[in-house]
Amino acid sequence: MPEIYTPEEIAEKLKVSEQTIRRYLREEKMEGFKVGNSWRIKEKSFLDFIDQQSSSKK
Repeated sequence: MPEIYTPEEIAEKLKVSEQTIRRYLREEKMEGFKVGNSWRIKEKSFLDFIDQQSSSKK
């Protein structure tokens, strides 16, 4: 089963605020899904986001 993260965990990994991650999710810059009212992010979505960000800097 793939690893699933909360916005808080992703924010900690990226050294940004939790609000930034939630904004990325709302603006569909990062793929996620809701369980009730809580966002969750699959590991693949997180890695895809990082790849997308690093390739846009080149």
